[in-house]
Amino acid sequence: MFAEATMRAIAAAQTTELDHIAREVWRAHGAGILDDNAAQTAAEAIQARRTIARAEAGQSVKGPPQAPPRKRQRSPDRQASIERRRRLVASGPLPPPLAARFTWGEQAAMRIIGDECRAHGCCTLHIDAIAARAGVNRTTVQNALREARGRGEVPGTPIISVQERRRAGQRSLTNIIRIVSKEWSDWLRRRGGFKQSNTTDTSIRNTSPRMVSGYRSKRLGERWRRQEAGQKEAAG
Repeated sequence: MFAEATMRAIAAAQTTELDHIAREVWRAHGAGILDDNAAQTAAEAIQARRTIARAEAGQSVKGPPQAPPRKRQRSPDRQASIERRRRLVASGPLPPPLAARFTWGEQAAMRIIGDECRAHGCCTLHIDAIAARAGVNRTTVQNALREARGRGEVPGTPIISVQERRRAGQRSLTNIIRIVSKEWSDWLRRRGGFKQSNTTDTSIRNTSPRMVSGYRSKRLGERWRRQEAGQKEAAG
């Protein structure tokens, strides 16, 4: 009788009443009024009733409110994005053996990453920024990064490293992408992909008079002539 009355009370109870009923159930179990099976059945009914009551009250049964879904990225000019993507792919951003691992859209994304590594030593752009510059969507960029890290459908040798910058309780910073493939680095260097040293040899020891005449500074030409005269005297 007590078990049947308890189940009816659970079915009609509100959320605030379920905790009281749960205490009474386990108190009755301790006193021997309810056996193990009846107490367990009542506990499961209480949990089910809590879920239903929360749903009826409009509360989420999966925990705290979730972030709104990300808006789908769309190009304002799809034709311009296609043309930009084609130009980037035509520039040959990767050596052929590596390019074969990527689709055209992924190659365009890798071109943007390569340009950033050339200018700054690494790429810290947001995925959406890479996608916008390459004329592709963020999924294509994510696929390119996955393949470049050697984690594609057919695992391969990584050509980049990705350093995540997570922050507890805050929005994570953008990842740091670096090139680790010597083959890609050499390819970019041969194609002028990396900045060369700005240092210039100011020595005029081997400078010809024709080259000196091209300089605007007359002082440099005079210095060359004095140096040449001194070398002739030493030789004589």
